[in-house]
Amino acid sequence: MGLLEQAQLQKNQYDEEDQSTNINIDSFDEIQGSGLLAKANLSKIKKPIPSPKKVENRSELLKKFYEPHDLIEEQTGFGWDGLGKRRIIKLKETSEYLYQVIEPELKDYEFEIKKEIAHLFKMLADINVSGDDEDEQKKYLQEILDQIVKDNDIKFYPVEKKEKTDKKSFSEIFQFKKKNKGKSKKKSSTSPIESIKKIFDKKQHAEEKERLNRIAKESKKRIYYHLFREFVGYHRIDVIMKDEGIEDISCDGPDVPIFLYHKKYDEITTNVQFESPEELNSFVVRLSQICGKQISIFSPIVDGKLPDGSRLQATLARTVTKGSTYTIRRFSSNPLTPIDLIKYQSLSLDMAAYFWLAIENASSILFCGGTASGKTTALNALSLFIPSAHKVITIEDTREINLPHDNWIAGTTRQGFSASDDKTGKDIDMFDLIRAALRQRPKVIMVGEVRGKEAYSLFQAMSTGHTAYSTVHASDIHTLIQRLENPPIDLPRALLTSLDIIVFQNAIEIGKKSVRRMTSVTEIIKLDSETNQLIFMEPYRWISKTDDRFEIRTGSKILNDIRLQNNWSEQELDEELERRKTILQWMIHTDKRDYRVVGDIVFDYEKHPEELLLKAKQELNA
Repeated sequence: MGLLEQAQLQKNQYDEEDQSTNINIDSFDEIQGSGLLAKANLSKIKKPIPSPKKVENRSELLKKFYEPHDLIEEQTGFGWDGLGKRRIIKLKETSEYLYQVIEPELKDYEFEIKKEIAHLFKMLADINVSGDDEDEQKKYLQEILDQIVKDNDIKFYPVEKKEKTDKKSFSEIFQFKKKNKGKSKKKSSTSPIESIKKIFDKKQHAEEKERLNRIAKESKKRIYYHLFREFVGYHRIDVIMKDEGIEDISCDGPDVPIFLYHKKYDEITTNVQFESPEELNSFVVRLSQICGKQISIFSPIVDGKLPDGSRLQATLARTVTKGSTYTIRRFSSNPLTPIDLIKYQSLSLDMAAYFWLAIENASSILFCGGTASGKTTALNALSLFIPSAHKVITIEDTREINLPHDNWIAGTTRQGFSASDDKTGKDIDMFDLIRAALRQRPKVIMVGEVRGKEAYSLFQAMSTGHTAYSTVHASDIHTLIQRLENPPIDLPRALLTSLDIIVFQNAIEIGKKSVRRMTSVTEIIKLDSETNQLIFMEPYRWISKTDDRFEIRTGSKILNDIRLQNNWSEQELDEELERRKTILQWMIHTDKRDYRVVGDIVFDYEKHPEELLLKAKQELNA
């Protein structure tokens, strides 16, 4: 065993923190170092190592978790060995929902062991834990940690310090040996009482050893949970990041708990809070580095994408905000599909069949709405209706769109390294990506959000025969036209006629709950040359909060154009829509909601519509 390992082992000797788990057996002695390095390290640990202190000035909001409440739901299996869990509780007095994270707590000696292993890992290991494959990360990290524990003979239980005994001098030892020299060894006779005592001692020793092994096993699980949370997880918010029900995570500073937006319970407060401004600052820096960005006083704002696709917006303390803050908009690895939108009543079955037929026949669509109204979700879900053979190019600031198509190029903008706000040659913005995309002969161009001069290129692409989909912030048709026609977008009104469908998506409060609804589907008919006004048609419309349903209002120019292109009669068009509604009903009935599965069914319908329709009818009627 090397001097470094021996020196590190000395740091694992602790004061008597827990009398119930201290040992006093000869077989578990301390390992003493002998060299200068070991002595130097020993001198460092003479001072007591500070234990983790509980923060006294916790937020007043956290006191709610100790009030009388009912358990609404619980989910377990988070983190290492599934030791983490979360609960949704409801306060009896105020009926407020709270989000409670429960993780294994470390005892003082476990905290010090975890600290020591983390130190050795950072000092000795040279591995990358920021890759894309989480399972490989965990497997590799476990191998490294197990090796560190083995090489340094780390024990997962507290060790009682042995009192130092005076060492005998060399002459005393020599005289002792000399005095006993020549004496014959006599057989020692053991009495029955001594024999019984030895048996009892052995049994007691075995029981104590078994108890220590049990303690060590449980301690190792708790320590590994926190190590994995630190190195391949998201520290205090690791459980939250693994919860599929979370849409947004908001940290407003070190003095308040984390706030969430839950798919089922809307805005909700958690019991997770950073213990100090320094801890939060460090975590914000780490989040930025995970995104491949650098945050500093010089550049205190970061927008980035986490490895799981979630969007990060972070600010550093004492610059633009008093304390460090961050907001994470979660990205689902299995995005919502049209089946989910129908189940959530965001759109009707008739509307889904309409979009299926319209997108299949290359209709360009613009999704409009306010912040967090579900624009990008609707865009991503309905893009599954794009024919499989089409070449698709997506252009975004931060990757959000997820498609099952094979012939798909995903482009993202890049910010240059210049300190100037002006665009440099190293900046790649949406305008550059759209220009490049048009040279790649795509059938479909999808832009995450238009907000500047890239809109002109996108609408020019529509007018030259490319199918395009995008989103924009606008709550109604008049606001939309005003935004498109004025700087910085500044589109001529004549170009707007190249757009086929405008979808308005809004977040509506119904019964104290926020829901998403497609409030209007609007088709652009033409531009009146005399009045210079756009003429619209609204085939589908959401009625109201009190009457939460969709109505079919007038005819559809898009469907009529498709009917004429395919030489269908009115009856044949209705039959085609009914067939697609049957397929959608079948997917709802059989709970086929995975985006890859939905994409495969849409692709199969292109090739074998009659066979798939027959299968759907058989399963619906079974």
